[in-house]
Amino acid sequence: MNLEEELRAVLSQEAEMRTTPTPDIDGMVKGGQDHLRDRRAKRIGLAAAAVLLVGGGVYGVAQLGHTDADADSGVTSLPTGPTAAVDPPSWADTDGAPVEPGTYRRFVAVGADGTNIEADLTVHGSNWTGSNNPVAFHGQEFAGIGVYHPDSVAGGCQMVAGLEPAAVEPRQLVQQLAQMPRSHILLPPTPAKALGRGALHLRLQVDAACSGGAAYLVADDRGISYFDEGQAGSGVVIIDFWVLDVNRTTVVVDMFHTKDAPRSLVAQAAAARESVTLVAKG
Repeated sequence: MNLEEELRAVLSQEAEMRTTPTPDIDGMVKGGQDHLRDRRAKRIGLAAAAVLLVGGGVYGVAQLGHTDADADSGVTSLPTGPTAAVDPPSWADTDGAPVEPGTYRRFVAVGADGTNIEADLTVHGSNWTGSNNPVAFHGQEFAGIGVYHPDSVAGGCQMVAGLEPAAVEPRQLVQQLAQMPRSHILLPPTPAKALGRGALHLRLQVDAACSGGAAYLVADDRGISYFDEGQAGSGVVIIDFWVLDVNRTTVVVDMFHTKDAPRSLVAQAAAARESVTLVAKG
């Protein structure tokens, strides 16, 4: 027997000694079915979102900007700034003075990893004013958005005193916001997506017309009442909160408007809210 024949004999014997495992057919089928269901669920969700966006009005979709159906709902990293050749100008509190349309950057928080979390946002139109967060007006009606990391919440008609220390975890924080004074819940805390991350979405109706010059505070340095003295109307404000975890830091994105605000004003605020992008600055 030559070398080639010896090798062939050895290999044949080795093949006969091996036992080929029986394929797990049930497991393979179940895995394929699960994958198919996931794909169908994603497609159905996207189709439903498209239908709601077209026919359901401004609040038809409980998702907020940069939505990613495959985004991880856990802690995710932020892209580092600058995101363009030149950073946008910083958002400034101009005490109610007009703000030019454009993109601005606003400080949000210092993340758990020591980097600054900042937000880029874009406003369109000539009716925006500079407060601690953007506010747009149409006559006496107003709408606005905010991006912040609260130290305290649920102030009501008070300037500072009486606010509760903000919870660290998003689920606990959204429960605090749900108990805001002079409010009732329109949408209970509901899982949603915000800025491509898992979030909790809450909607409240608030009696935000405060007397004695006080502002209605939902969080420290976050007022939502911009009523003129003696302004007619109900004083009711609708506000949405999206509470999410960013680099192990709780961030709140909100949007509010007077109950009688025209749809064009609400849509304008929604566009500004959807423009929000978070960046990390080392």
